[in-house]
Amino acid sequence: MPINRIFLDVSPLRESRAFRNIVIARAITVFGIGMLMVAVPIQMYTLTGSSTQVGAVATTTGVATFAGSLIGGVLADRYDRRTLILWSRCLCGLAFAGLAANAMFDDPSVLAIYVLGALDGGLGAISFTALLAATPALIPPDKFSAAAAINGLTAEVGMMTAPAIGGLVIAAGGVTWNYGAAALGTFATLPLLSSVPPLRPEDAEPTHPMRSLIEGLHFAWTRPVIRSVLFVGVIALLGAGITVLIPALVDHHFDNDPRAAGLLYSGIALGAGIGSLTSGWVAAFERKGLLILVVTFVGLGLMSLVGTTPWLAATFLLLVAAGLAVGLRAILEFTLLQRDTPDRLRGRINSVWSALIVLGGALGSMLAGAIGSALEPPVAIAVYCGTLTLVALTGLAGFGHLRAWRDIPEPATEPH
Repeated sequence: MPINRIFLDVSPLRESRAFRNIVIARAITVFGIGMLMVAVPIQMYTLTGSSTQVGAVATTTGVATFAGSLIGGVLADRYDRRTLILWSRCLCGLAFAGLAANAMFDDPSVLAIYVLGALDGGLGAISFTALLAATPALIPPDKFSAAAAINGLTAEVGMMTAPAIGGLVIAAGGVTWNYGAAALGTFATLPLLSSVPPLRPEDAEPTHPMRSLIEGLHFAWTRPVIRSVLFVGVIALLGAGITVLIPALVDHHFDNDPRAAGLLYSGIALGAGIGSLTSGWVAAFERKGLLILVVTFVGLGLMSLVGTTPWLAATFLLLVAAGLAVGLRAILEFTLLQRDTPDRLRGRINSVWSALIVLGGALGSMLAGAIGSALEPPVAIAVYCGTLTLVALTGLAGFGHLRAWRDIPEPATEPH
């Protein structure tokens, strides 16, 4: 296989100015979110001294993100997606600025952190869903996999680096600087996103929002390929709950060394980044439905082995290999969902996908934590991920429509 068919295909960045600007804006946004991932829990714990409050603010933001994803899908199939992206990003920036202003007070308001954090979660989800729905209109269908890999790599690099930098910024000047940087970064994306052409959904119908959402859910349920992709995605996302068990595993195997914990936490993200960088071959692979089932099964199987070795390097490499499968799965999910969904429904289908990402991650953390409280860490990981591996194997055997799905090239269209 030629080397240029292995590595990431960056041609969508060259061929579509609008897509290139969206990617740059997304990179800035992801970096700001990474800064907030550190700032909000640290500020909340500093103010209250309560881990319960830290968990509660994370849960509140998660619920708002879930709701924002569903609302964003309805809006993205009803109104111009470019306008929706710009308004939601602008309001997000104001909420970030509100967090910065609140942090400047001698006695910052805990309630304000809850409210503004929830606003950021909900508005950010609306913007993200609209961006997902808008992307297919900016690139030809044969570049969907490449676009997903570029977006994935952008997110992975941002989430690997931003939290570490955010911690350094807090140590040097406090959380106000993190919030301020997130606000400035968000406002800096507006000129980039303004260059995107108007993107009103095709055949948009002014139906009642609830009826519109039900129509999207009905389409997802009655379309066998989409239903299968969403089910497989939820099972895979439940596997992400393994990260909850990393501290206990480090305590059990590696003498509670924080350096080991940091290394293991970076493993899945590093593997996903490698998967994106080496995904050039995915676009030409026709049996994408079968491939998504295989990489899900393999990724969960690798995760179930993470606790079996007492060697840090081996544990890290298992997580990297599992992360590579995670990265490929995300690329394949995006491609199949966009290719099998008409434009008028892309907002709602992407919103369901985004909402399930939030729900699956939260449920996975809860289930893994419950199992981890009852079993030794290596056993808990093996039982939890091993069970999910068996479910994935059942999907591999049972989802005939997805196994048979082929990515047949369509005539290329000119991107905006």
